[in-house]
Amino acid sequence: MTGPGIRSRITRWGTPGWERLSLGLIVAIGAALRLYGVNWDGGQWLHPDERQVYFLINQLSWPRSLAEAWSPDSPLNPRFFAYGSLPLYLLKLVATLVGVLIPALHHPDNLHLIGRPLAAILDLGTVYLTYRLARGLMKGDERAGAAGYLPLLAASLVSLAVLHIQQAHFYTVDPLLTFLVMLTLNLAMDVAQGAGWGRRVGLGAALGMALATKVSAFPLVLTVYAADRLQDQTCVSRTHRPTAKFVQSLLTVGVTVVVFFLTQPYALIDWQTFLDHTLREMQIARGILEVPYTLQYRGTWPFLYSMWQTALWGLGIPVGVMVWAGLAALLIRWLRYGRWTDTLLLAWAGPTFLVIGLLHTRYLRYMLPLTPVLCVTAVQLLEALKDRALRQHRELLCRRVWTTLCLMLPASSLSYALAFTSIYATPHSLITASEWIYRHIPTGSTLAVEHWDVALPLPLEIDGVSWRISQYEVRTLPLYDEPDNMTKWQALVSDLAASDYLILSSRRLYGSISRRPDRYPIASRYYSLLLAGNLGFECVAEFTRGPTWLNPRAFPLSGAVPPLLLPDESFVVYDHPRVLIFRNRDHLPADELMHRLRTP
Repeated sequence: MTGPGIRSRITRWGTPGWERLSLGLIVAIGAALRLYGVNWDGGQWLHPDERQVYFLINQLSWPRSLAEAWSPDSPLNPRFFAYGSLPLYLLKLVATLVGVLIPALHHPDNLHLIGRPLAAILDLGTVYLTYRLARGLMKGDERAGAAGYLPLLAASLVSLAVLHIQQAHFYTVDPLLTFLVMLTLNLAMDVAQGAGWGRRVGLGAALGMALATKVSAFPLVLTVYAADRLQDQTCVSRTHRPTAKFVQSLLTVGVTVVVFFLTQPYALIDWQTFLDHTLREMQIARGILEVPYTLQYRGTWPFLYSMWQTALWGLGIPVGVMVWAGLAALLIRWLRYGRWTDTLLLAWAGPTFLVIGLLHTRYLRYMLPLTPVLCVTAVQLLEALKDRALRQHRELLCRRVWTTLCLMLPASSLSYALAFTSIYATPHSLITASEWIYRHIPTGSTLAVEHWDVALPLPLEIDGVSWRISQYEVRTLPLYDEPDNMTKWQALVSDLAASDYLILSSRRLYGSISRRPDRYPIASRYYSLLLAGNLGFECVAEFTRGPTWLNPRAFPLSGAVPPLLLPDESFVVYDHPRVLIFRNRDHLPADELMHRLRTP
């Protein structure tokens, strides 16, 4: 029996009952968007980082003795530390347990059917932790009067964020890292408000696991330090004794170190490999060591590139503008008032944004651990704007504008999210292109493909018959090789002249090489001539997936969008690349191809 008092608790805005129902709906919508099309590549493992994770996991096995386990030669040692070991061990454990319950998923080739739902679950955990963080901070902020619907708005923005939805379709380190970052921030908030020893142990454990996922989580150390210092600014602090606070801090640090080495033990046991790989990744990220897959970032603007890509493609313009305005407002408010809630957020968001903005490598996914906090700052800004309007006695204007914003932000995010997830309604463009190749190009034909990209056609079963790339003669074009001189191109033009078809699996090479004519003068000219039809090749097939505006044409393709509207390469080349297939129409001899490449 439901009385009027209980009914009012369920239906009234801002009560725990209403919030639970609303939060459940937000999480359910987020789950549908993340789990739809989970097998988006037909089990081909077309994301290179995800593929590397699965390869490493399939190589792990249990050591035969304790002595072997403590050796760098242990079969538990991934011998790969470009990212942490915790994501590998976590999926290995989950896959083992799921394989017992569902034997059909026990096969190593089915790791993606376990890893991707796990990534989605972790990201849904991030949605909840965003809500919890926003609610806790607003309770701790004396200005906040709307501690119910604004945290729900923050959670909905993360739930509907295309950046989160896309990354939840890949089992890479980023969804786990983001979850652990938000867990650490939530526990730091509790500690700042005087939580007991249990939360301190949890804080150290969360920080240790975050560092064992990716060393870029190191700025979280500042959050832990800030939580300790901020206890003096909260009215619920349990102790002000320096000795007790030192012991508490020491406990957090100790737990962090222990958990880090428990979840990534070979960082200590095989420390030389760990150090070498970590330093190499740092050199790549800073641009000291340039590799082909970071070439596209040469010439991009520090800070502005990441901010614009996040706003335009990661979140959508309405939410994107609001989150960056929210971060700016947070910084200004902190400089003026120094509230503990703002200090806690800036302890993570400030150094993280500074580091990402200054890096040479600016993958859009690097922003993932920052976007939940940005969404929190956006709703904080909405509340501040409302308070300011009310203080200026503009209640009617405030109600209309503020309500419009609160409805427009999730509505625009939902529209964009639905448009994006529509790419998973059709087969992957690499699979569609492969099927076209098998059906239209005779076996035994010579195919030219590009190195550092997926070689097509992929292995497929068509009408009950197995088709493989080995049924063709394949010539790989090493276009990234340096120096880009005539010696390099003597071999390339021979392969081009001998090929019947040329396949560009994505914009990865022509989209990055064309940006560096100083470094690749001949290769840049090659792409301009090829895509203009001046090398005797004609484009006979083009394949995309989903709305074409999600992967617009890049220079030097005709009809290319302005660089400002071009999405980051990592946003398009994994789950919805543009495939171009060229037929060698004129079969020009190698010397003629060389002449055309040489002549300006």
